Amino acid sequence: MKLTNKKLRAIINEEIIALSESLITEATRATVAIEDKKGKIHGTYIHSDGYVDGVGAILKKNFIKADKVSKLLNLGKSGISILAGSIVGGEGHTFADPKKGESVFYGRDRGEDTDMTSDFQDRESFIGAHTEEFAYLYSTKDKKWYYTESGSKEWKEL
Repeated sequence: MKLTNKKLRAIINEEIIALSESLITEATRATVAIEDKKGKIHGTYIHSDGYVDGVGAILKKNFIKADKVSKLLNLGKSGISILAGSIVGGEGHTFADPKKGESVFYGRDRGEDTDMTSDFQDRESFIGAHTEEFAYLYSTKDKKWYYTESGSKEWKEL
């Protein structure tokens, strides 16, 4: 059998399709939320690096006041792709080409208008309902961050 350019392209395309169907693309997802003084909780989805040493460390270092956490959640209404220390964005910052150290939002930076927020009556309902690998909760009463892992029924101080 003579291998022509056309046959070679067809073979390559078949391999690419087979490979793409077998690839598993994963992210460590999280929910980030704020708890008001009455115990009501409002949160949103974070797609990447949800581990305690990823999203958790960024939250603890950079989002230490309720007003900044609220700004993060407002910008993240359509979800957060990547959390970084800054939420400013600015000229030249895009979803496809983010500035170093800037958070990437599905709404602001990619133009999506889906609502990825969730509301919960209390911590117990939040811990029982979140489906992401990690959940982070900023308490306006305690002025502290807490987290839990999927399957756990316990909040730990971050």
